[in-house]
Amino acid sequence: MEAKVKWNSKLSFTGIVRGHETNLDTTFENGSLNRGPNPKEMMLNSLCACAGMDVASILEGHKEDLLTLELSAKAVMTKTTPSYFSAISVVFKLSGGLKKESAIKACESSMTKYCGVSYMLSKVCPITYEVELNGESIFTGESKFS
Repeated sequence: MEAKVKWNSKLSFTGIVRGHETNLDTTFENGSLNRGPNPKEMMLNSLCACAGMDVASILEGHKEDLLTLELSAKAVMTKTTPSYFSAISVVFKLSGGLKKESAIKACESSMTKYCGVSYMLSKVCPITYEVELNGESIFTGESKFS
C-alpha cells in the first residue's frame, strides 16, 4: 500500500493514491485555506468507510435487504502536543428489511474482527459503537480485537 501528498500552499496538500486525488487542509482559523478535511478528520472518515465496507459486504453476502447505510464517528481530542484521539464513538445507521440479529452481527464482526482501521485505532484509544436499525437503537459495543 502506498500514498503520497504534494504541498499546494499554506497548509493545503493534495493526497494521491492510485491516481485518485484528495484535498487535505485545515481551517481558515488554523491558518490555511479550508479546501478539505484535515488528516485526523480523514482518519475518522477512513474508519467509517472501512467499517461500512465490511458491513455492506457481510449483509450482501447474507442476502439481507439493506436499503441505506450511514456511519458517523466522533473523536475526543487530547489537549496535549501532539493532540490525538483519546476516545472515538461510531454510529451505524442501517435501514431496510434486514433482521435485527443480522445487523448487529455484521457491525460487531466489523468492529471486532475485520476492520483494519478500527483495529489500528483501538490500539491507542477506546472505540465504542452503536447500531441503529430503521431509526431504533438496537446495540452498543466496544471495538475489541482478540
